[in-house]
Amino acid sequence: MRAIRLVLALVTSTALGACASLSGPGASDQRDLANLAGCYADGIDAIGAGKIDAGRDRWRQCFADDLKFSMSFGPTFSLTCPGEKCPFPPTMNGLARRVALAKGTFERFGYVATSHHLTSVAVEQSSAESGVVTAHLQAWHFRKDGTAVIGLGTWHVRASKTTAGWRIADETLASPLRVVVPKAE
Repeated sequence: MRAIRLVLALVTSTALGACASLSGPGASDQRDLANLAGCYADGIDAIGAGKIDAGRDRWRQCFADDLKFSMSFGPTFSLTCPGEKCPFPPTMNGLARRVALAKGTFERFGYVATSHHLTSVAVEQSSAESGVVTAHLQAWHFRKDGTAVIGLGTWHVRASKTTAGWRIADETLASPLRVVVPKAE
């Protein structure tokens, strides 16, 4: 038990040390850009738990209203909104489309809870007003019957600095691998 605590202390101090070392010009922008990953995960997991308003409210803190997004889930499903195959009306803004896509997907597949994790988050700020955030995605989707569907992929966003802060203007999510884990006995 003591060894586990020691390892946890080392990991925590290393992680905190890495965050604390981010200083100097542009450090605040770099942190805010990196925090878009957490905002995305918080919002999608709220929507996945049926808390649509909470998820939408959280996403308003990180997605632009005129968001453009592309999703691909292997060779069987892909879409880009706005675009020719976008299933949502042009009268909906990008954020509303993204919320509707998440909600509809979770309902269609019978998911009652989700847990999204973004790792290896990389931030590149190309100018004072634009940046790119990329990460590896691991998403757990739980069904009423106890099975879990795990999706692995990548998350890539282009963000713009607005008067309200950094907002995701363009999102590309690719999750080509799905694994179904049966209910634990």
